[in-house]
Amino acid sequence: MEEEEAILFWDGFAQDYAQIQQESSLQIAKEVVAYLLEQQVFPISIFVDFAAGAGRYIPAFYPYVNEYYAIDFSKEMLRIIEETIDDPQNKLHLIQQSQSDFLTTDQHWPCIFMAMNPALRDKKTLLQLRKKTDQLIILRTIAEVENVFQPFEEDPVAEKELQLNTYYKKWLSEEAIEWRSCQFEYMVKEEIDRDFFHLYFEDEYSLEQRKQMVQRIFGESLTVESHTKIIFELLLSR
Repeated sequence: MEEEEAILFWDGFAQDYAQIQQESSLQIAKEVVAYLLEQQVFPISIFVDFAAGAGRYIPAFYPYVNEYYAIDFSKEMLRIIEETIDDPQNKLHLIQQSQSDFLTTDQHWPCIFMAMNPALRDKKTLLQLRKKTDQLIILRTIAEVENVFQPFEEDPVAEKELQLNTYYKKWLSEEAIEWRSCQFEYMVKEEIDRDFFHLYFEDEYSLEQRKQMVQRIFGESLTVESHTKIIFELLLSR
């Protein structure tokens, strides 16, 4: 996806993305704070939240940062941050900037954090980001396993995304750059009924196929409990 197309996509998706994050019950932000305190990253004077999106991590990180720079290429994402996140100490700076422009500036930062950055996909970019900071922190989902819907879904793109941290570690190691990692594991449970399951796969499978799928998953039950195991991994390089 070209940069201009990506900006249009994320501007259009911003409200839905913010809603999805708002509804998440995962305590990942709090657990990351605890880890960064343990590693003496926090408290910190200047902190960059790059590809900040709708600002999911800002409320948790805010108390430990003197000057907080939230950078994203989507003006709609930054607008959501401005409208929904309190800044009582007037230390939150919102900057609209693409990754390519960010990398071409000369400024060096004490710490750059990024969660699920969709544009970090190659070794050159990773090394450029590492050179721009004393501490580079990368948070990504590395596993997501679900028992009701996932057996009938194939998503090679999503599978590749889950492998990115493996490549980051390999690329850093190839350049003898130190890193350490920490994993955070969650289990999400949700009750699913037969009718919803049928509708979910309506466009992908025939009625006969869906009946067989329902029998396999539900048996004689009207509902089943979906279990989703999610593992995040945080990389810290300094």
